[in-house]
Amino acid sequence: MSKIFRYDFKIILLKPYVFAMMVITLIYAYFILSSQVILGVSCTAPFSGWSFGKYLGDTTLVSVLVTLFVLSTMYSKKQKRVSILADVTGFPVQKRMIIKNIIIGSFFIILNLLVFAEGVIFLWSIFGKVYLSTYILDWFLITVPCLVFVLGVGNLLGKISPAFIYIFMGVVIVMSFALREYGVDINGANYFEVVSAALETLKGGETPFTITPGYLCTRMAYLFIGVIMLIVVSLKKGEKSRKESY
Repeated sequence: MSKIFRYDFKIILLKPYVFAMMVITLIYAYFILSSQVILGVSCTAPFSGWSFGKYLGDTTLVSVLVTLFVLSTMYSKKQKRVSILADVTGFPVQKRMIIKNIIIGSFFIILNLLVFAEGVIFLWSIFGKVYLSTYILDWFLITVPCLVFVLGVGNLLGKISPAFIYIFMGVVIVMSFALREYGVDINGANYFEVVSAALETLKGGETPFTITPGYLCTRMAYLFIGVIMLIVVSLKKGEKSRKESY
């Protein structure tokens, strides 16, 4: 299994374009920090949970798109030809899919951890003040549902055609910008800007950071849907593996 893991890691992640996309994501994160977060989101403090959550959500949008692109390469025609050769070894198809998703999922988590660290270091170096426990809560609420949902949808669409993954990337972007007021964006950024602005208008000043039940339910819904999709894809892979063994 370790040989399969190293092989899949090499063909999925050890690519120049993957490294380039990581660098671009971190550069974009710095741009958000220096141009938006430093001013504070909706007149909140730059180091507040609101501002940091918006920062994480905005950068996670890029992380999601990068991860979907990497996932699409897993279902490319070239990769399918390689998989046919790998299947000759008798290694279960279902386990192979799990390994690939662990690799891609780890990539997403590491990228978001780097973005998290960049934001904390930036705010600490300028303001000397951070709310680490709040930031960690923001990170988990944004990253974990995104990770599971993206892997679930990406694998389901990739089995049909990699082209559908690219279409889904467009849907993710539309939901992030065109549906701001509805708080249904997959990357979860709009909540921090829209709700903090609404609370400020309602109470006449900056309000303490809070997570509303509605936002929590939305994040849990994405998590639940992603888990269901991963189970469906896994079961289909398992059926395919059993049929090929007969």
